[in-house]
Amino acid sequence: MGPPRSAARLLPPLILALAGAARGTFTVGAWPRVAVVAFGGSVAINCSRSACPGGNATLGLETPLAVATGAGGRRWQSFRLLNVSQWSPGAATCYGRCGDAQVNASAGILVYRLPEQVVLEPVPAVAVGESRNLTCRVVEVAPVGNLTVTLRRGAETLRTESFGAAEGSASVAVSHLLTASPGDHGQAVTCHAELSLRPHGPLFARAAVPVKLSVFALPEPPQLWAPARLEAGTTANASCRIAGAFPAGDVRFAIALAEQSLNFTMTAAGDVLTAITVLSTSTPGRQELTCTVAVATAARTARTQLHVYRFPVPVLELSPASAPAGSEVTVACRAGVADPPAVRLQLRDADGGVLAEGPQSRLELRLVARREDDGRQFGCRASLAIGDGTVTKDTDIRLSVLYMPEMAASDCPSNRTWLRGTREALSCRAAGNPTPTVICGRNGVTISTGEPELVTRSRAGTYLCNATNSLGMRSRRVTVHPTLTERSCPAHRTWVEGEQRELACRADGDPPPSTHCARDGGAPRVRGSRAVSRADAGRYICRATNKHGSAVRSVVVTVECECWGRRGRGWVLVVPGIWGCQGWDGDLVVPGTGRGSGSARGAEDRLLSRLRNWLCRGCCDQAGDAIAVPGMPCPCRGCRSHAGDAVSVPGMLCLCQPGTAPGRLEGGRPAPSPSCHEPSIGETGCPARRLWVEGTPAELACAASGNPPPHVACAKLGDGQDPPPASPNVTRAHAGTYQCRATNTHGSALRNVTVTVECECREWLFGAEKGVLVIFLNAGRWFWLMDDSPAAVSLRVLPSANVSRGASFSVECRAEGLPTPTYGWALPPAPNLRFAADNRSVAVAGAAAANRGLYTCTATNRHGRRAGSVMVRVDGEMGCIGKGGAGGGLSVTAAVSPAPSCPAESRLALLASLGSLGAVTAVGLAAAGGYYLKSTACKKGEYNVRDAEGSSEAACLHRQRQDRGEVYGIQLTQP
Repeated sequence: MGPPRSAARLLPPLILALAGAARGTFTVGAWPRVAVVAFGGSVAINCSRSACPGGNATLGLETPLAVATGAGGRRWQSFRLLNVSQWSPGAATCYGRCGDAQVNASAGILVYRLPEQVVLEPVPAVAVGESRNLTCRVVEVAPVGNLTVTLRRGAETLRTESFGAAEGSASVAVSHLLTASPGDHGQAVTCHAELSLRPHGPLFARAAVPVKLSVFALPEPPQLWAPARLEAGTTANASCRIAGAFPAGDVRFAIALAEQSLNFTMTAAGDVLTAITVLSTSTPGRQELTCTVAVATAARTARTQLHVYRFPVPVLELSPASAPAGSEVTVACRAGVADPPAVRLQLRDADGGVLAEGPQSRLELRLVARREDDGRQFGCRASLAIGDGTVTKDTDIRLSVLYMPEMAASDCPSNRTWLRGTREALSCRAAGNPTPTVICGRNGVTISTGEPELVTRSRAGTYLCNATNSLGMRSRRVTVHPTLTERSCPAHRTWVEGEQRELACRADGDPPPSTHCARDGGAPRVRGSRAVSRADAGRYICRATNKHGSAVRSVVVTVECECWGRRGRGWVLVVPGIWGCQGWDGDLVVPGTGRGSGSARGAEDRLLSRLRNWLCRGCCDQAGDAIAVPGMPCPCRGCRSHAGDAVSVPGMLCLCQPGTAPGRLEGGRPAPSPSCHEPSIGETGCPARRLWVEGTPAELACAASGNPPPHVACAKLGDGQDPPPASPNVTRAHAGTYQCRATNTHGSALRNVTVTVECECREWLFGAEKGVLVIFLNAGRWFWLMDDSPAAVSLRVLPSANVSRGASFSVECRAEGLPTPTYGWALPPAPNLRFAADNRSVAVAGAAAANRGLYTCTATNRHGRRAGSVMVRVDGEMGCIGKGGAGGGLSVTAAVSPAPSCPAESRLALLASLGSLGAVTAVGLAAAGGYYLKSTACKKGEYNVRDAEGSSEAACLHRQRQDRGEVYGIQLTQP
């Protein structure tokens, strides 16, 4: 045994010996107290003593193990235990003798073995939601009681386990049951083993090779889409889709057609993966298309059958391809070689009509070509039954029928009327096959038929147009007739009564045409000028004629008449520029010629005062203009009104009826006044569209102009009766189209007026005034209605009227009306309000105390306005909740809560069973076609109602009535 390698090993026994010497007693010590040694190894134990008074002292070590003596000194000795092969060798005892006394000191022996292996068992791929054991094995370790094993997933400790004392070395295993989740994928699992010999020895640690977790998900099979049929030699796309597979990067697709792998491209959208491939094959028959999706150890496959067929397009032939009219044509339809061979043919007309049909491979049709068959289309359809479906292919062809040229009257009119000074072309088109060439000429000179040219008199005459193709020629004569233009023959003439006038019309033509005019329906007018009379007014027909034909033009003549006076009593003359009114009883008084002579002057003096006090009181202004005087006779012939009153015409000479203007003095005599004329009805006096409201007074007023003033009468088309004039109120029966006719002595004018009536729905109530069930028929549908408290405007707070501070909410306003109402708001002022584009709702983001309060919505249209309110509370203030119930066979329940305070009178709970409706209601429902409602509920602000069976739909109506307030309705639909 060699000397100790460190002086530190000698320190404890020396200290012990010195201590014993100091005390004067004999002591023995052993170090270390516990000797730690690996199994099969060696370990040193030092024995020491104190001073022996007699000087005769010895040291020794007693142990069952092999011992070798090592270095020593006067009071210490080192012993080495060799090849420690016992797990529990017991204590080693150091003994010392001093004279006859023996003192002992023991040292424990701790035998250990480091683990041969720390092994983490492999973990196979695990599906999401499944569980696997994570197992770590520590092989041959001692003492087991000093061993600690820890399992970790990443940095997370899953399990730590220690073991009880055991004899000798042993192998241990530590397990943890792990339920896989997507977050476990790719995580490292580690196992750490620690053998702690403290405080007597060191801490030994060993770790296993980490294991990486593989977690996957394949929750559903793939979805394979492909066409059921594929024509050989063509291509089509197929797709395979998988949803929820995890991890997406590890998903593997395999697509095969008839066990032949296909290339594909893969796309991802969220957790959905799609593989797209192109199908193509040249082999007919049934083939299987498969798509397999795999991830980790899981795989799923989808299959479908693909019918591959060969089906050429049918052939359609015409023999001959171009046939002269009257010849025979053969139409042949034949099919190519198909696989499967079951082909059926149809020979079809252009409109889809079947001309021939059969399973044979060829169909023929013989027909005689007619002119009408040119361009006729024939079709050949081949049908091939494949699996559960049928594939069709079509081809078509057009028949060309050859025929001579034809010129229809519409394509080449025989008579033309052109206006001189315009630009016209002598166009002429012809039909024919082959397409004919058209050439027109006159007197052997060919003229252009395409370019417009200036119209002169020389272009009038007869032209010959020839249409030519390879089968022959057709001709047509075209005559350009005389023309009557506005410049040479004005359509409207105004003559003054008494003047010399001639009804002249000049016409263009070659040779120059002769012109004659005659009253419409009367004898021709004598040529030459003559004095105009009122009888000359009216409509004339002027006709210009030459050898090529004639032209006709309508001319309207209007005659203006003079205002005139009569010698004698009772006529009044108001002269412009003369103060007051002047009258006479004999001669006519004319300004600037004095007072007249003879009896006229005396009559004026005598009548002046009487005229001013009687006829002219208030009838003249300072300028001498006329003012309306009730009861004054009208001095213009044919111009008296229905009341016989004179009418104000400022600045005019004489007083005339409305619609006429009296003449002024010109050259010492009255000038002519405008003529009387036929009625006219315009948009200003008689609007073509009227909107009436039911219940208001009905009055169809229409004003017309004319001289004499026309009488206007209106009658509803189809009724033959005039509408009620003014006293009856408007009803729905007033709606419709009316024809208004204005009539005077010169003619009449018509105008159609359309009346639209806005009305309220009418309901028939069965029961009391309030809280009753109502049934009515509207637009062919039966409705159940329910009365409720008056509220035409409904408000709804989403999600609730009780709002937490900082939350968001919105208030919606609903109202029905015709016309559609507009909306306005009155609400608590706050900076976080946002209104919708139609102003029907207001949204609040981040509710605060400023948003508490009453929110009022007003709906307005031209018939009135209605308002509704709702209280919004912030930070837990309780809102108002309306209550209602339903029961019985057929029941309707409404719950209304118009204000947060929830007054009892504002809530309505209505129950009505089908039995309470009585026999009349039951019969009515049966007549309506079996409409029914098993159980419904309708509450204010929520208008979507469905019955309990789920097969009928119901909708709530929200209408305002003036007599009973709000109406809620449920529309019953056919189950």
